[in-house]
Amino acid sequence: MNDQLPAPLAGVRVIDLTIWVQGPLAGQVLADLGADVIKIEKPGQGDFSRGLATLFGASMRTPDGKALMWELVNRNKRAIAIDLRKEEGQALLHKLVAEADVFLTNLLPRTLEQFAASPERLMALNPRLVYAKGGGLGTIGELANIAAQDTTGTAASGFMYTASGNDQPVYPPGGLADVLSGTNLAFAAVAALLRREKTGRGEYVSTSLLQGMLWFQQLNVGAITNVGETLRPFDPKDAANAFLNLYQCSDGAWLALGMTAMTRDDWFAFCDIIARPDLKNDERFERNRGRIDHARELIEIISEAMASRPRAHWIAAITRSGLPVAPVRRLEEVLADPAVQAENILTETPSGKRFVKAPFNLEGVPAANTDAADYARDTFTVLTELGLTPEQIADLERNEVIW
Repeated sequence: MNDQLPAPLAGVRVIDLTIWVQGPLAGQVLADLGADVIKIEKPGQGDFSRGLATLFGASMRTPDGKALMWELVNRNKRAIAIDLRKEEGQALLHKLVAEADVFLTNLLPRTLEQFAASPERLMALNPRLVYAKGGGLGTIGELANIAAQDTTGTAASGFMYTASGNDQPVYPPGGLADVLSGTNLAFAAVAALLRREKTGRGEYVSTSLLQGMLWFQQLNVGAITNVGETLRPFDPKDAANAFLNLYQCSDGAWLALGMTAMTRDDWFAFCDIIARPDLKNDERFERNRGRIDHARELIEIISEAMASRPRAHWIAAITRSGLPVAPVRRLEEVLADPAVQAENILTETPSGKRFVKAPFNLEGVPAANTDAADYARDTFTVLTELGLTPEQIADLERNEVIW
């Protein structure tokens, strides 16, 4: 990595008025890219994520007592606390926005109105401002003002049924809708900054949990809207394509085949791998169309073969042939894999906490410079940069406008 390259967003200032995961994660992506991200928290309490003790049965407290969710999505930021219910607090926000490049939020529109932080208000103060808004069930009209979070956004998007493949919806843990839409929001903000270089003006950009999860289901949506069909629920015993399927091996472990279409040479190679050369001359499986039409029979043949040897044998043999195959693993196995570790997908903060870094590799961008900030750590510094005197800051603190 060339550490001499400037960070892509060096010199960009972001005011981060966000909560929980979606908005904070967007701010963290911008911070990872070098932006100066100033996180504004609630007076006296801070972000809700600081108080979360457990999630899906797992502790949300690190060994050193820190709030894990807060730490996961707020590294590389500065943190201040302002009471935006008070006019003096709103005046401070306006001062910050006047010198900022991006205002990032996922608060409800009615809350932003109460805080004098609507798009119209802030963009009038700073015409070069990129106002980036994350939403829940929508971005306009009635949907924009409905309180939402990852669970309800995932439910409203149809993904709970897409993921289950049957009439019993499932909720995959991990805040998938939050993480995806937060990443999308950061992408939109960067795109708007790039266009500002050409136009000289900022703009309003937005996305939502719903929009992100529909994007995530791109192929599913396209099938419904263009050919009026839904993608068939996945069942390893009755997959539509025997080579886009999962198989259990003799050691109980599973593997995945990923061959959408096969050449004649591919098919012959696979027949040799499973020691079934007789299949090469089987008219049912001679072409891709036949292998689709007779998928169930082929699944039975492959299942029997896979069950005869351990997974490691099949992974090695199929990989040598150049055909796509992968182990079906639990997340703990993935993180323990030396090859995955060599990819440097995880980053380590100065305190030793390890997280997934931003989902791309870019020269000159260190994965993590700082841990997530303690509550209101940078209030005095940021307000001093705004031109306030120590006496003015003390008065604001005495009047509980800042913390």
